[in-house]
Amino acid sequence: MQYDFETVGQALIARLGGELDLHTSPHFKEQLAKFFTTHPQIKYLIMDVQDLQFIDSSGLGVILGRYRDVEERGGRLFFVQANPHIKRVLQMSGFQKISEFADSTADVLKRVEGGQL
Repeated sequence: MQYDFETVGQALIARLGGELDLHTSPHFKEQLAKFFTTHPQIKYLIMDVQDLQFIDSSGLGVILGRYRDVEERGGRLFFVQANPHIKRVLQMSGFQKISEFADSTADVLKRVEGGQL
């Protein structure tokens, strides 16, 4: 699995690639948790899943944990550029009820920075 993080104001952009599964989730969870600890201003989590090819229940659990973090901070969770397979898995797991799906990171950042949320 590959991933990187970028902060833009109150948003954390997490770009994911490869597989988020039982083997890769623990390290990703640890790194993501560190980001939330060291960046208390973060209210919005933007998950760019364009290059994510697979996700299992372990990966879904990591994302759900971070959703709780942003919710406690009064923020939101977004998924951008989800391919049809990943989007279906996320929707079947109920994420459409607690997050938003968007076409681009730039669109989400415009809404966040413009105070439209």
